[in-house]
Amino acid sequence: MVVFVLFFVVFAVVAGVSYLVGQQRIRDIATFASAHGLTTLGSDWDMGDGGFSLFDAGNRRYWRNVLRGQWNGLPVTFCDYSYVVSDGKNQSTISFSNVIATVGVEWMSPVTCSPRGVIGALAEKSVGAPGIKFESIEFNDRFDVQCSDGTFAVELIDAQMIETLLALDPSYHVVFGPLYLMVYAHRQQVAELGALFDAAALIAQRIPAMVRAQSESAPPPPGAA
Repeated sequence: MVVFVLFFVVFAVVAGVSYLVGQQRIRDIATFASAHGLTTLGSDWDMGDGGFSLFDAGNRRYWRNVLRGQWNGLPVTFCDYSYVVSDGKNQSTISFSNVIATVGVEWMSPVTCSPRGVIGALAEKSVGAPGIKFESIEFNDRFDVQCSDGTFAVELIDAQMIETLLALDPSYHVVFGPLYLMVYAHRQQVAELGALFDAAALIAQRIPAMVRAQSESAPPPPGAA
């Protein structure tokens, strides 16, 4: 009985702290949105999976703290995204901060750039790791690039784009297409969100003109002005 009571008390404390932290984040993100002229949409997510495999992960998915507006002239949508992985009685929640940008193109062959991590980087340096290879050894060591069309990926990630991606926070993931550009990382502190938005805007500016000319026009997100 005593063990049960202790368990209940611990559970209640953890739940209470989690709730308070979540409420503070909502307030902080609302302040961030107001400072940057973004509209706060709460949990009103209207973009579906956007063509991103990340948004189909897990058993349950949640979009919260949704923001929408312009960042340096780029139409953007932000969300705190979480998915839950269940394994019998055990479950874990993985959370991200995501900036989705409309860049005016639709990619027939989406390109994903994921950080390799320490093990992946060592594998690339020694025996070679999966992913499309580029002329930059540093870039190959840092990123695992996946695309069904390797030629297109090399056209998109040219020398200027390589320089841009290498300058990003090492934890950032970048996905080009099919409809939007997305930059995301594991849940970021509110003070760090501006850098995530800046990264999306800079990458959008670096998309080669040749790639833009070859790609189709992409629709704006639902509800965009």
